[in-house]
Amino acid sequence: MNFLERLMSGHHSGDRIYMDYAAATPLRHEVWEAMRPIYKDVFGNPSGVHQEGQRARALIEKTREKIARLLTIRTEDVMFTSGGTEANNIAIAGVIEAAWADGQPYEEMEIITTKLEHPSLTETIKAYGDGAVTVHHAPVDEDGRIILSEFEKLLSEKTVLVATALINSEVGVIQPTRKLKKLMKEKGNAVLVVDGAQAPLWHPIQLEVLGADVLTLDAGKCYGPKGAGVIARRHGIALTPSIFGGGQEQGLRPGTENLAVIVGMGVALELAVVGVERRAEGVNELRDYFFASVEKELPDAVINGSRESGERAANNVNISLPGIDTEFAVVVLDEYGVAASTKSACSGAGGGESTVVKAMTSDAARAKSTLRFTLGETSSKQQVDQVVAILKQHVAKMQKIDSE
Repeated sequence: MNFLERLMSGHHSGDRIYMDYAAATPLRHEVWEAMRPIYKDVFGNPSGVHQEGQRARALIEKTREKIARLLTIRTEDVMFTSGGTEANNIAIAGVIEAAWADGQPYEEMEIITTKLEHPSLTETIKAYGDGAVTVHHAPVDEDGRIILSEFEKLLSEKTVLVATALINSEVGVIQPTRKLKKLMKEKGNAVLVVDGAQAPLWHPIQLEVLGADVLTLDAGKCYGPKGAGVIARRHGIALTPSIFGGGQEQGLRPGTENLAVIVGMGVALELAVVGVERRAEGVNELRDYFFASVEKELPDAVINGSRESGERAANNVNISLPGIDTEFAVVVLDEYGVAASTKSACSGAGGGESTVVKAMTSDAARAKSTLRFTLGETSSKQQVDQVVAILKQHVAKMQKIDSE
């Protein structure tokens, strides 16, 4: 009895196959080892003047210095948040409110983004767009890359903000942020906010390399703890607070800092940055093997996004199976020990089309039948073979039912 026969007959191995690393990553052992003694022994409020407080403060500032070195920016330009969503909210609102404070009325502001972005970007921008600020959506090509010539036409002296993800969480497209910034400099002083949540494991994240004015990060996407994020900015970029309380994190994110997860995040980011090229090269090879297997075993499948390594994250496999209920396919995969998804976890569970694939292709059938597999460092060809075998069997079963 081969693997698939054992699987279909209910003889499960007990070993699950996790292929949803874009949604969440496990905690590295080294990260947990750094966090564990803090939970036990370092309980002081970092704002306290006593020894317990100052011990906590020293650990926070040591982590801030570490992350600043990794991103090649000044220490004071690193701020900690509760995650990527909060970081994006604070960054976007901070840029807009800083422009308003500098005398630019909301009615004379323009924002450029795309229809591919994470909800923490789109919903924050929508809140301003529902008021007086004008929001433009830059066109993208079928692979999801911003069309530079069309982007350039949208730029004006009124543009205060351009916001996009470096790596899209659904289809893995890598945006040419450095080229965007070059065009922006020719037209004015707009701020480029780059959502880097999906990037640390697969792409360099130094602000100078990206051309970013503001970069946001999320530890939970790079083997770090959930509930920890970063706002990193180029020195001199003004961000006005949008939430209020104490003076922590330069007033941008008031509230007592979560010491353990901040320290854990520092370790996770350091390990991600140090090994990024080797890691991306190895997983890139596995991703291409996955694509080849899909093309061989699932001839009706359509690959969403570019196949080029420089244009797609190393770990992302996104396909459409037109005519197949992929929400149900995810349930079936889960029953047989495979964790996958149809789209970004933050886009919500349940039915509905992928707004990302719809914006890229204008194809409703593709957008309603997407499957996303995102690989990790420990993913293997054997796992890919098993996943494709399960999916092939399920698709054949569904097609047979439809034909009867």
